[in-house]
Amino acid sequence: MPSHLGAHAAVVSVTVRERLATYGGWRTSSRFGEVWVPSVRSEWRPYTEGRWVWTDEGWYWESAEPFGDIVFHYGRWAYDPEFGWVWIAGYEWAPAWVVWRQGGDDIGWAPAPPRIADVAFDEDWWCFAPVAAIGAADLVTVVRPVSENVTIIRNTTIINQTVVVNNAPRARLGNQVVAINAG
Repeated sequence: MPSHLGAHAAVVSVTVRERLATYGGWRTSSRFGEVWVPSVRSEWRPYTEGRWVWTDEGWYWESAEPFGDIVFHYGRWAYDPEFGWVWIAGYEWAPAWVVWRQGGDDIGWAPAPPRIADVAFDEDWWCFAPVAAIGAADLVTVVRPVSENVTIIRNTTIINQTVVVNNAPRARLGNQVVAINAG
């Protein structure tokens, strides 16, 4: 494991470790160190099975998945070529760890990358839905097909209404460097 990972990785409690083990497995990623890999269908993406709820703290992800109260509010998601989507534990809570983009009638979000790595977004990581459907109770039913992402990305821009908290990192998005929006 690269030395810079150990200094930033959160220690996962036995209770959380056992609870998440029910819904996936703990692995060692050559890029991210210890990660949790959910047992989900191959086309699954983070932040799709549930709904967005507007709160005083911003858009809160209310997951429909039994592991969601942990992995969508503490830690970050990244795509690992070996394991697929992996969760990297963290201590800091947020209503959601995502980056937003909007344009026309579409709004989109992608998991904010971990602070421990230089991660460039892939078009497939984005989820887009009609703005009018952002609060849908079963959001996965209105998320546009991944095959439309390239076109939608060209017609949307990063929402720059971000709040930097505790020197939050920036992420590389294609040729742009964007601030992470914690929610």
